[in-house]
Amino acid sequence: MPYEKAGCSFSHVYQPIVYMENREILGFEALIRSNIGHPEQLFEMARREDRLFDLDTQSVLRAVSQCSQVISGRKNQLFVNIYPSTLLHHEFHAFLDELVFQRSAGLDIVFEINEAIEEFDRWTELLDRGIVNLLHKKAILIAFDDVGEGAISLKQLVDFEPDYIKLSKYFTNGLEHSQGKQRMIRMLAEFCSGGSSELIVEGIETERQFYILEQMGVVYGQGYLFAKPQPLEELVFVNPIL
Repeated sequence: MPYEKAGCSFSHVYQPIVYMENREILGFEALIRSNIGHPEQLFEMARREDRLFDLDTQSVLRAVSQCSQVISGRKNQLFVNIYPSTLLHHEFHAFLDELVFQRSAGLDIVFEINEAIEEFDRWTELLDRGIVNLLHKKAILIAFDDVGEGAISLKQLVDFEPDYIKLSKYFTNGLEHSQGKQRMIRMLAEFCSGGSSELIVEGIETERQFYILEQMGVVYGQGYLFAKPQPLEELVFVNPIL
């Protein structure tokens, strides 16, 4: 059932994720925007109305459709946010079949699993019900978002073995002057270099931050230094790094 209603609408902007070595594009993160205020307000309203699944899945399908149209025929990854409760919903399998059918050739979908504290107790169920294996069978990749600030623990990094670990921009902010943040980033970069996960550092804003992260072995980055979130058409046809 469509979530949008009178006085409420949403759309997406996109931000590239790049290889640190040459700043080429790995893919794009779809970021939802709403006319009612901060995106969290939109999802809080949907949760109160017991419509979170509807909003979550429609957001994913709309982003995939737009990305498939704009960058058709080009190899890219699309990172889309999704809640654990959506992955466990009784209608999720039907939604997943529709999603797989709709994506274009060359477009890899990455589910950024939301780390909302309200859904902390759903993480164990994701493993118990084999959701991670199901996604991989459908060629859907998994990313943990805002690692270091939300509900995700080191235990979950080991148990889930996500394809991507997205480190919160908290660790990038002021890292030039923080040995503690540098040690943490270096530790995660080393952890990822020997395993199945890839590290993406968010919130890169300056060339100095870029240089430090590159020297520490970070492979992927995201942030205003490369591009601000904007309509996908503008990123693809205007931004010279694409």
